[in-house]
Amino acid sequence: MFIYNGKFNWLHQASNDTITIVFPAGFALNDPVSAYWQWTDDAIVDKKASVSNSGVIHSHTVTADGYDRIHFSFGYYTFDVTVTADYKTLTMEMRGQTNTSGPFDLAATHINPTNIPSTTVYTGSLEWFSYAKGEMTTLVVPYGVTEGAFFGLYHQWTVDGQGVEKANAPVNGVFQNVEYLADGSTTAVYKADYYTYSFTFNGKAGSFVLSNPQGEKSQDNKFAVAYNL
Repeated sequence: MFIYNGKFNWLHQASNDTITIVFPAGFALNDPVSAYWQWTDDAIVDKKASVSNSGVIHSHTVTADGYDRIHFSFGYYTFDVTVTADYKTLTMEMRGQTNTSGPFDLAATHINPTNIPSTTVYTGSLEWFSYAKGEMTTLVVPYGVTEGAFFGLYHQWTVDGQGVEKANAPVNGVFQNVEYLADGSTTAVYKADYYTYSFTFNGKAGSFVLSNPQGEKSQDNKFAVAYNL
């Protein structure tokens, strides 16, 4: 299980927007891969939009210095990717039929080369005062919703507390206070340094509430399964 998160650009549709790439198994030929990103302006709906894609690795080579070079495609968009020997950095180029963008460096947010391949990825959107206005969320749950299990939640701020627009906000945490309720839903909490995340999972959908030390709480930020292995 490998997760990478960073920024990319694509013509006028994406300008310094967030992207997350998930490799549930590894980097071998035919291993699964999925990617999640946000358009600044979608070409069809002409506004912010979220994209989820999945496929398999089409080619794989290893360089003399131990870097993995892989290629995969999601139909119109194809990706040429290099992963460093220590797995900590992924460099990608994104291609369409006539355009190429990159290279862009994405940082590893989770590395587990020995794990049995499995994961569930949920996507949704985040509303939090003026700091997040309809920002895409990507929630990666590799090991199920169990006490102490890792999860990754990835989004960008519309503008963060320091006034930086589109600042990435990766959250790598573990589920705490997990409860399995009589109605079949599961709840969990994660207390980060500043924010607290309160999750509810119910089948293929769910939501999370964001709260801060001042007692302010968000609405239910809904999400749904985008990928399951």
